[in-house]
Amino acid sequence: MGYSEVLGESCPGAPVDHFKALRALLATLALLPLASALAADPINILPSDQPTRELPLPGALPSPQGQSFGTHLDYWHDRLFIGVQDRIEQLDARFSLDQPDRLPVPVSPFRIGLDSDFISHPGGTAISPRLDVDLQLEMPNLERRLHLFITSDSVAESPNVLGRDSSALRAGLRLTPLRYLDFDIGVRADVPPYAFTSVRWQSLYGVAGFSIQPFVKLYAETQRGLGLASGITLDRWMGTWVARSSTYGNWLKDKSDTEWTQALIVAHAQEVLRLGRYSDLVGGQDVAHGYGVQLLAAGTHDTGVQRYEAGIFYKHRTRTQWLYWHVTPLLRWERQFNWHPDPGINIGVDALFWNLSTP
Repeated sequence: MGYSEVLGESCPGAPVDHFKALRALLATLALLPLASALAADPINILPSDQPTRELPLPGALPSPQGQSFGTHLDYWHDRLFIGVQDRIEQLDARFSLDQPDRLPVPVSPFRIGLDSDFISHPGGTAISPRLDVDLQLEMPNLERRLHLFITSDSVAESPNVLGRDSSALRAGLRLTPLRYLDFDIGVRADVPPYAFTSVRWQSLYGVAGFSIQPFVKLYAETQRGLGLASGITLDRWMGTWVARSSTYGNWLKDKSDTEWTQALIVAHAQEVLRLGRYSDLVGGQDVAHGYGVQLLAAGTHDTGVQRYEAGIFYKHRTRTQWLYWHVTPLLRWERQFNWHPDPGINIGVDALFWNLSTP
């Protein structure tokens, strides 16, 4: 796939003058040092490192009776959070009754996200709801270097801009023999269910003021066979401003083809979620509170560019400390609709169960 193909020169009828968009992006980057002079670093949102034994009992939570709607939300958030942590600690204890030096069980953070695209095509409006679930189970006494996980992210960690992956949950065991190397094995709850295994490497380097994050994942599924996903993200942080270029590719042996995505983001990020998934970097989902512009192109090696997209996103935290909402007006061009400029919007919420709403 040549550089001209990525820019769409081989796609008659596609949007033209891509270099104008690139020049606009570079001009925006030139203004970042001025903006960063008045900005502090973004706030990193991290899960609690509090042991579960230090969490209060559900019955000890103050009653929300007669309080505001937000107080009721916080109360039920904390009840669910404590209830899940309690069940995980009980499960861990069952496998470590004979261990005299039992380790304290840390909090198992989980996140639930729901969003949807509403795109106006010439033939009508397309609605694409998505559920995103991510749960990292921490049971140190079950196995010192073994972790259980539940996630709706695809095995290939695809940014899913072409809408080909379902949001079916998958669960498995994760072994981390080295610092940046993960080995996963598990099952995906699909119809029919299928097994998967993968070896994943992802690291972070700082070079001349840039953050470089390469990613490689070799995986196998009983449904799709052997695949290789890889990508690289280049970030330039200046205070709370970030300019990001993200590249992703996914090769499937059965198809003998490679799906790819290229995204450019310029954003003002006041709060950042450290999620660890490469797909979140490509889509800018790690920005929890802020605003920015995203340009995106996606396609395959054999068919060329399939989609262009430009959007302006705004993300904000509610009055609670755990619930975030976002909205992205966008314009999309797709080959299947003869490159017609289709307006749309993406709306969604993210609920973080990483700690108590009130310490």
